[in-house]
Amino acid sequence: MSPSLIAKSPSTILSTTPSDSESDDPLHSLLLAADLIPLAQDVTKFAGVDYATSQAGVLEVTLNGTIVKIKHDGGAAGCGGKVWPAGELLSRYLIGARENEKYIANEVVWKESAKRKIRIIELGSGTGLVGLALGNAYNLAARGNAVEDTGLDIIVTDQANMLSLMADNIQLNDLQGTVSAEVLDWGTDLPDHFATPFPDVILAADCVYFEPSFPLLEKTLLAMAGDNTLVLMSYKRRRKADKRFFQSIKKNFRIEEIKDYEEYKDFSRDTVFLYRLVRKTPR
Repeated sequence: MSPSLIAKSPSTILSTTPSDSESDDPLHSLLLAADLIPLAQDVTKFAGVDYATSQAGVLEVTLNGTIVKIKHDGGAAGCGGKVWPAGELLSRYLIGARENEKYIANEVVWKESAKRKIRIIELGSGTGLVGLALGNAYNLAARGNAVEDTGLDIIVTDQANMLSLMADNIQLNDLQGTVSAEVLDWGTDLPDHFATPFPDVILAADCVYFEPSFPLLEKTLLAMAGDNTLVLMSYKRRRKADKRFFQSIKKNFRIEEIKDYEEYKDFSRDTVFLYRLVRKTPR
C-alpha cells in the first residue's frame, strides 16, 4: 500500500494513509512506516492542484500568495522526500499569520522579527517545505527593507540522507542567508547552537507517524524548547498508536489545538490538525 496524493478540497493535499483500525503492534508500525513511502510519479497533487514535475522533480506551487519551489525525490530517500498535507497546513498558517493578529505566530514570527533576529528550527523537515515557504514569505514581505540584525534565521533539519535535498531546495528558492540545512537526529545530544539560546520557534510537520521514533522526538523537544519557545506541530491522524505520543508528552507540555485559521474545516475534515505545545516544566 503506497499512498497517492488525492485532492478532495481545493485547499488541501490528501494522501491515503493507514486507518485507526490498523494494529497497534510495534512490528506492524515498522511495516506501516515502509508503506508510507510514496511512489515516484510524473504528476503530483499538491494543494488541490495537479502539478507536472520537471525531470529534476521540481514543483512550483503557490501557498497564500507565496511561490515555493520544491525539489522532491518521489520518496526515494524515504517519507521525507515527498510533500505531505501537514506541511501544507503549517506553511499556510505561518504565512497567513502575517496579516492576522489572532494567529499566535503573528507576534512571535512577524512582529518580533522586525525588532530582532528570530531563531526558528524545523524538525523532520524532509524537503524543507515549511521553512522554505516561511523564508520566501518573509523575504517577499521585507523586499529589502529589513534592518540589520532583524528578520528570520531558519534552520531546517533532518537525517543525513535528506541533507542534500534540503540544501538543493534552499538554493532553488535563493534563500541562502535566511534558511540553512543541518543534520539533526532525534534523541541524540543536541549541538550547543540548537539550545543555546533556546530557539524562538520550533516547527514540526507530519513528524508523528513512526512509533519507534516517538520517544526520540519527545526527548529532542524537551531538550530544545525553552519557557518562551513557540512550538507548532501539524499532524495527520493515521492510527490509534499515534495517540501514545501525545499522551506521553502531556507530562511536560500542555497541548492546545489551534482552530482559528481559515482552512480549519478543510484540513480537520481530512484529519490534519495543528497544535501548540506549551512547556510545563520550567527551564
